[in-house]
Amino acid sequence: MGKYLLMLVACLAFGTGPVLASDKDMNIVFIAKSPDQEFWKFMRDGVERGIREEGHIALTWRGPTHNDKTDEQIKLLQMYTTAGVDAIIIAPTDRARLAGPVARAVATGIKVVVVDSELDGDRHLNFITTDNFAAGQLAAEHMSTLLNARGKVMVLRTVTGSGSTEERARGFIAYLKRNAPRIRVVADEYGGATRDQATRGSAKLLKKFPSVDGVFAVNESSTEGMLRALRELGVAGKKKFIGFDSTDFLLGGLALQDINGLVVQNPRQMGYLGIKAAVAAVRNAPVKDRIIFTGAVMVTPANHKNPEIQSLLLP
Repeated sequence: MGKYLLMLVACLAFGTGPVLASDKDMNIVFIAKSPDQEFWKFMRDGVERGIREEGHIALTWRGPTHNDKTDEQIKLLQMYTTAGVDAIIIAPTDRARLAGPVARAVATGIKVVVVDSELDGDRHLNFITTDNFAAGQLAAEHMSTLLNARGKVMVLRTVTGSGSTEERARGFIAYLKRNAPRIRVVADEYGGATRDQATRGSAKLLKKFPSVDGVFAVNESSTEGMLRALRELGVAGKKKFIGFDSTDFLLGGLALQDINGLVVQNPRQMGYLGIKAAVAAVRNAPVKDRIIFTGAVMVTPANHKNPEIQSLLLP
């Protein structure tokens, strides 16, 4: 009875509606970060591919309104910590605050797999993600090349507590300190969870540091916000700009060379492997690799039309 009531009340915050399970179905809940980024559409595509292969899975897809709404995500996790749920796949909005609720879900017998963004603690079975520190270093290496290893740069983060984006910023800064000491980070700020917040924050930073040579933005919303601010202030294309993830808007900026590089992940593979890991966990299969990296590439105006790159960019 609990399973069917749960599936009936699971009105999705985004994505398709709940599917009523048969007695043989696994009930898997996916708790994403937000509905306002293309990244999660790619992730959902990979999830659906995994479900088609496995069969007999009833998926519930939920998420908070924005990626800084950790209270909402905690409430969702608590809501689905209930009889009838076999596994939860979650992309934590806050690595510390979600650790306790995840531990309580595991204590009830629910299998938990973490994707995209790091979670404190060791109660989850798998962590499937980009090597975000290495991805930040990849961005810094390209920035160093663009600036001939000298100049002033700023880092635009998104929200505090987000494990994935914090690691990207950490990798970027660490690479420059070690390999390009003549590039100085003059600003390292949080822009906020939404595109509008990131646009306003970016404009303030660009006005405060008008002579900055380069900019690194750590995720989709911060990259879109920074591009809008650069264009509003009439300096797009005049500052070296590296961002993260891909949307039609960002790829347009890349084609115009308002953006010099985008670090592009593989969220489809994250979603696909997330489902595979959840199914294996429900079947009590042994965990072979607890942390699984899904790769990232630097997409530039020169290579973005290559077929292997296009496969990562098209929804």
